[in-house]
Amino acid sequence: MFHTKAPGLDGMPSLFYQKNWDTVGDGVTKACLLCLNNGDPLDDVNGTLITLIPKTSNASRITEFRPISLCSVIYKIVAKSTANRLRLVIGVVIS
Repeated sequence: MFHTKAPGLDGMPSLFYQKNWDTVGDGVTKACLLCLNNGDPLDDVNGTLITLIPKTSNASRITEFRPISLCSVIYKIVAKSTANRLRLVIGVVIS
């Protein structure tokens, strides 16, 4: 994740978590591990905002915009961890 790019709905970019890890690290780790190991939902951080970014100046047609999804940092950590876990078995599951 780029440090200051596209913060999620909570408005916190990954830089916030890196700079304040001493304060928020235990909570982030617990939340992620509960979701990954126990299947607990992360309803509070699972929201995603989809917005349109103009490709050109003075964009006026829908083709002149590109959509981006703004997810929370915690959601991205859980998603990346899940993808890394799946990478270990994906060759066995899919032929």
